[in-house]
Amino acid sequence: MVENNTVPQEVTILADGTSELRVRWSDPAAVALRAFQMSREELMAGMTSGELANPPIGELMNFRVAEAEPGRVVVELTPDQRHQNVIGIVAGGVIGTVLDAAMWIAVQSRVGEGSIVSTTGLNINLLRRVTGETGVLRAVATPLHVGRSAAAAQAQLLDSTDRLYAQATANFIVMGAR
Repeated sequence: MVENNTVPQEVTILADGTSELRVRWSDPAAVALRAFQMSREELMAGMTSGELANPPIGELMNFRVAEAEPGRVVVELTPDQRHQNVIGIVAGGVIGTVLDAAMWIAVQSRVGEGSIVSTTGLNINLLRRVTGETGVLRAVATPLHVGRSAAAAQAQLLDSTDRLYAQATANFIVMGAR
C-alpha cells in the first residue's frame, strides 16, 4: 500500500517574518504503478480513501480528491498564503491547476481500461477573486465527451454555498494501453 494522501505539511514562521513550508510526498512512480493495477472503481475509491497517495502537485498546492465516481469528480482546495500574489489574491494559475486536475480525473474515470489521458487545451474563466479567507473551494468536474482518441471536460470552482468563482473547459488526448 502507498502512503496515505494526508501527509502533514509543516509551516514555520521565521524570526524575520518570512514563512517556510516543508512538503512531503510519495514517489509518484510507485503510486502510478499501484493505480495501474486497479480497476476504475478501485482507482476512484483509492483516491478518496487515501489508499492512493496524493500526487506531488496536490501536496505542494494543498488540494485533494474529495469525491470520485466515474463521470464526476470533486477536488478540494483550501487556499492560503502560498497561493496568493502580492496583493493577496490567489493566482489564476493555482485555480487553473486545480480545475485541470479535477477534469483530468473525471475524464480518466471514463476512458477505456488500459488508456491514459493528457491535457491538450485548457480554458479558464475567473469570475470572482479568491483569497485565503475564501475557505474551502470545490472543483466539480464532469466529462463532456470521451472518445477513443480525444475527450473534453468542464469544471466549476464553488465555495461551500455553491457560489461560482471560476469555470473551465479542457481537451484531452486519449492514449493507448498503460
